[in-house]
Amino acid sequence: MADRTVLLVDANGASRNFLAHTLDQKQCRVLETSLGKEGLVFAWRDHPDLILVDPQLTDLPGEELIHRLRADARTASIPAIAISSDPDPRRKTACLKAGFNEYLYKSTESMPALMDAIDMWLAMPPEFSSEEAEQKEEKGKDGGLLIIFLSAKGGTGTSSLCANLATSIYLHNADARVAVLDSVLPIGSIAGIVGYDGQMNLSTLAALPPEKTDEAFFRESLPGIPAWRFRLVAGSPNPESASSLQAERIEQIVRKLKTAYDYICIDVGRSLSNMILPLIQKADVVALIISPDKGAIRLTRIVRQYLKEKGLPPNRIFAILNRVVGFEGVTKPEIEGLLDLTIETTIPHLGGNFSLANDQHIPFALKFPRDTAAMILKEAALKIITLANRTRAETRQGG
Repeated sequence: MADRTVLLVDANGASRNFLAHTLDQKQCRVLETSLGKEGLVFAWRDHPDLILVDPQLTDLPGEELIHRLRADARTASIPAIAISSDPDPRRKTACLKAGFNEYLYKSTESMPALMDAIDMWLAMPPEFSSEEAEQKEEKGKDGGLLIIFLSAKGGTGTSSLCANLATSIYLHNADARVAVLDSVLPIGSIAGIVGYDGQMNLSTLAALPPEKTDEAFFRESLPGIPAWRFRLVAGSPNPESASSLQAERIEQIVRKLKTAYDYICIDVGRSLSNMILPLIQKADVVALIISPDKGAIRLTRIVRQYLKEKGLPPNRIFAILNRVVGFEGVTKPEIEGLLDLTIETTIPHLGGNFSLANDQHIPFALKFPRDTAAMILKEAALKIITLANRTRAETRQGG
């Protein structure tokens, strides 16, 4: 972490000195001030990798400070943690609503959580910018790699795995441009997982004239999700807006995403509609999410047979057994036998940790970096990248 810079804004001298010393031991460059207005100047001038703020400042409330940071393009996506001795839950709510990524209390008991949070945010690679993206070489005529996340039954954790594996793909290739599209209808769920509450979504994009949604638009205008390291096309927010979607607009949006991004991860849930099927047929990889219960296995057999009939090559299916949704049920060998399909990755049962990471809008691999499941997610992402590149090469060769 020697190349990472942390801005510390705290009116309490003793607290500030302690945190500065702790950060120095982590070999971080530390910028510190007791004033909020000076903190703004430091942030805009030095663009730190992480900002720590005690919201009880003498010259500027912490909520106002973070509001100004989020309103400025130079600092809009820098992670910021509020560290406070104020136990009032209303203060926590106000800080998180204003734009802080986390709110932690100053206490001996919460110190391990604060250190873990600092390590997590500092471990993230720097965010890509549109300027850097434009300097990359032009991609081949086929565009970015298309990865579909599909399940045969609701409640299998498909959306969570789509978001978490998209982040892990980026962590394997920090100069890649990654986009996530939530095409689950009638209501998407990835926005809630990653903490996005903006107005741009699949329905609003589909309502725009096609000529306005070109490659530059998707590269520059899609909302970025800093903690998750990808750009997002959120799902339809309600059934009414979903009802107006036209199949051709979704296909057009995906084509433009492929020209603007290196990896496009699409959550289709359990949809096999005429609107979604063409995307599945053109995918470089179909990540098939399976839960370990008999009902899900029975439905997955039907889905697999249907995809075979529709011409999807079996070697494009990447099967994931997700035991996060329940550790009871059918064993892995039994599932492989019933489906005649190799399980490429098994996500272990994690108790409440997966839900906790989702509730806090933090990727699992960054919230619990030492957990075995974090390594499994990273390994799965690498396997998916490898398979996607292999199937793309086979397609180009006519294989």
